[in-house]
Amino acid sequence: MNAPLRYLRALVAMMLLGTSAANASSSGAEGALIVTSTLTLLIIAILFFILVLPEEERRRLGEVGSRLRAVLAPGASARTPMLGHDFDGIRELDNRVPPWFTTLFAGTIVFAAAYMVHFHVIGSGPLMADEYREEVAEADLARRIMIAREGAIDEASLSALTDPAALDRGREQFAKYCVSCHGAQAGGVVGPNLTDEYWIHGGGIRNVFTVIKNGVPAKGMISWQLVFTPKQIQELASYVLSLQGTRPPGGKKPEGEKYTEPVPGQAAAK
Repeated sequence: MNAPLRYLRALVAMMLLGTSAANASSSGAEGALIVTSTLTLLIIAILFFILVLPEEERRRLGEVGSRLRAVLAPGASARTPMLGHDFDGIRELDNRVPPWFTTLFAGTIVFAAAYMVHFHVIGSGPLMADEYREEVAEADLARRIMIAREGAIDEASLSALTDPAALDRGREQFAKYCVSCHGAQAGGVVGPNLTDEYWIHGGGIRNVFTVIKNGVPAKGMISWQLVFTPKQIQELASYVLSLQGTRPPGGKKPEGEKYTEPVPGQAAAK
């Protein structure tokens, strides 16, 4: 056997082993996606190596295909009968459906029946809605564990963080979730400019924390308390406050009222 065929066999074996490993380590939609991707790559690899095979090897593959055809369609005539229709010299042949197509079609019917029994009759496999609920429950559990590890935060006595590591984490969250509305430099896009002294819902760590936590549904800002933990909201709010006075180019005009951090025991000055 020449090198291309040996390489092809090794590739097929590795891809099949990868598929088995993926099934063993994954479940649900993720495992199905891995299997589908692997089989697609396998088919592409087989077609590619068939094209680059030498003429002798391709002839051998053709002989194997002819034998399989003889097994799948025994007694098939080498000459296709005519239907007797002739239109402007174009004659219609009575071509039979290729056996491979018929086999493939029958396979889809068997697969559909097995799928229906597995997911809808016996119920041994979770549907997409069930998988979604399971993933939401897992994410909620992970969030509760993270909150428990971080400890509770007293919102009434919040203070802005100045730790560089905490501000870096806040910056990462801002870059990931907030730039679409407030801009990469917080100068404002759909949302307001966060770098000046004017605030629509009040400035300071407590007000900014509350706005991030509860959102502003009337303005299209969602509540982030199901996405971030209280500690993460504090880090994000602290990062936003650290941008005060940066004056990014192209920033929006001030909106709201000027905010001054109140002295303890006094009301906020506007």
